[in-house]
Amino acid sequence: MEIFKPKVIDFETKSSLFEFLGSYIVDRVIDLSSDQGIVRLGLTGGKSILPLYKLLATNYGLTWDRVQTFLTDERYINLDNPESNYYQIKQVFGEDFIKELGEFNYFDTSLPLDITAKNYQEKLEALDGQIFDINLLSPGLDGHIASLFPNTDKLGKQPKMVLETVAPPEYETAKRLSLSSEALLSSNEIILVLIGTKKTDVLSEMLDGTLKIADYPVKMLLAHPNLVIYHTISDS
Repeated sequence: MEIFKPKVIDFETKSSLFEFLGSYIVDRVIDLSSDQGIVRLGLTGGKSILPLYKLLATNYGLTWDRVQTFLTDERYINLDNPESNYYQIKQVFGEDFIKELGEFNYFDTSLPLDITAKNYQEKLEALDGQIFDINLLSPGLDGHIASLFPNTDKLGKQPKMVLETVAPPEYETAKRLSLSSEALLSSNEIILVLIGTKKTDVLSEMLDGTLKIADYPVKMLLAHPNLVIYHTISDS
């Protein structure tokens, strides 16, 4: 696998990171929608990224009807469960903003697990070209990305783009749904967001560590030639 050196942008505070990144995404959406019409944006889950989504939904006067968003992983729990990525993002976006979006694609966990995966797979198969124009991601402290966890058989080349995965025992929700490695990399650009002192260890391992992808799945993103890491050691 060819490895590329990512661009790393450091910020003093979390708020300055989100303000800069929010403005960047808006500018990219304007440019891309002007050039190609539809813009596809991958959305990561996790509480640390939610302030960025709030900024996008409330602080920028952009028409979003050409933007299609796609969640890149989900816990297999009820959609109204506060731990659901869908629920958290929906609460931050708000109903008005979601209606403004061209599409808000999510894993419908009200269905059986295999049907949920199959339906999302079919959505992705219907797309032309790269899945995403911009894919927003944020790793876990153990190096997992989306719901691809260390030392599992779900890493590497897979027959499908949407996988049923299982989180390690220390995680409260075991059953997960996740895009595959290849699907996550199917983007014109990838933005990796690292917030706080603990995530600095993730950055160090990505840039200078010796762990293999099997042990630290987020390292798979180093195979992408247009990976930019937004990083701050600040938790505020």
